[in-house]
Amino acid sequence: MATSYGVYSTLVKSEHIYAIGTTGGTILEQGNTAPNGGFSITFRHDLGGCGGPDSGIWIEIADFRPWTKITWEWLGNGTAACWSFNDSSGFGTAAGPPSGYLQSYNASLGDNTSQDYLTWEESQFQSHSRTYTCDNDSNNFFRYNGGDYRRFYMNRRRDTSGNRAGIFHGRSCNSTGVNTIIRNIFVY
Repeated sequence: MATSYGVYSTLVKSEHIYAIGTTGGTILEQGNTAPNGGFSITFRHDLGGCGGPDSGIWIEIADFRPWTKITWEWLGNGTAACWSFNDSSGFGTAAGPPSGYLQSYNASLGDNTSQDYLTWEESQFQSHSRTYTCDNDSNNFFRYNGGDYRRFYMNRRRDTSGNRAGIFHGRSCNSTGVNTIIRNIFVY
């Protein structure tokens, strides 16, 4: 479902972004520059963590319409032993809430990744967590192919706390001067 987005999906644009929080990095570009005209942001990770400050980005989406699910495309290069995608045990938490006010990842309830490239589609990485790790295990996709942009679409459920929700990504024990791109965001 990650690319069909549901019946009443809305493409998120700049005017739908309530706030952006960052720590340990620099926003290089943001705006309605995704290939489909939706919001896109490029964030450079300037700090490497591992006992020092981590880097992270939080995209808080305005409650411009009722929504319970979100899908986005993530692209990233560089390497990291520690990383998180909307997990309550996140890295770079000075940027915002590491869960992003999304429910815990549960594939049996519809959370998934799709169109993976150099991530979970590779048999070596399929057994690894989709939302959090801090290890040098051989199934940690973020330890390999650092010069290439890896990619996936993530589909998640919003929590019921009543808070504005969105996308959070953090890294630690990572290479620096490398990028995260978040784009093609749909809510429904």
